[in-house]
Amino acid sequence: MEWWAAWDGTPERDLASEEVLLSVAAERGRPLLFAYGWKRPVLVLGFGQDSSEVDLAACRNRSVTVVRRCSGGAGVLYTGDLALSLALPVEHPWARSIGGLYDGFVTALKQGVEDLGVHPERGQGIPQPGRRSPICFEDHLAETLLWKGKKVLGCAQTRRQDAVLVHGALLLGVDAELQAAVYGVTRERIEAILGALPRERYDSREALAVHLARSLSDALGLSTLPPGPPPPLPTEWVDRLHDPKWVVVGSKE
Repeated sequence: MEWWAAWDGTPERDLASEEVLLSVAAERGRPLLFAYGWKRPVLVLGFGQDSSEVDLAACRNRSVTVVRRCSGGAGVLYTGDLALSLALPVEHPWARSIGGLYDGFVTALKQGVEDLGVHPERGQGIPQPGRRSPICFEDHLAETLLWKGKKVLGCAQTRRQDAVLVHGALLLGVDAELQAAVYGVTRERIEAILGALPRERYDSREALAVHLARSLSDALGLSTLPPGPPPPLPTEWVDRLHDPKWVVVGSKE
């Protein structure tokens, strides 16, 4: 499987690259993976999430970039964590249904994590009517993984005419104080819901990405290629880097 990796990019560009990922997967007619992460804290809102659900003043004061992804769901605050986005052409078997896409993706990641000696559980919850929590990691739906009862993997997806994309956020650490400030909740609430993959189980975030890319490739019946950088953004996507719809609080370089 071909895949991209970015560890020094900006969140604005990386989230725009997810859209490019969809286009390339559709054009080539095969799966494509994008692994990325940032050194600074970044809050990623779901596509339809209202930014008033988080404390934007706290984000600005603490130099937290706030961007919006193309997939749905609620906010994820990344603090050195791993993001994985898999795009598939719409005719791929995994892409036939929302549940099937989640199941294929999460099952492959679960196997990859188990190969490290960690045995997470799948969430068992079902969506409930009414307003959802603004914190992605506060639900335990079927598209989640739990470690010792706390959520370590949250997923979301988006579907286009020619391709689909499923995104996973794997927590590698928890800054409970920062999380609480960004969401305007108590530290105790954060500590009760957020977990992290044990650090002693992998050498680095980059090595973990390689390991999980291999697990996804195996599940898809593909060989794993070495990662390459994401391609330059097409001209029509450059303006998005400054669009307040997508970049709510920009990076401070």
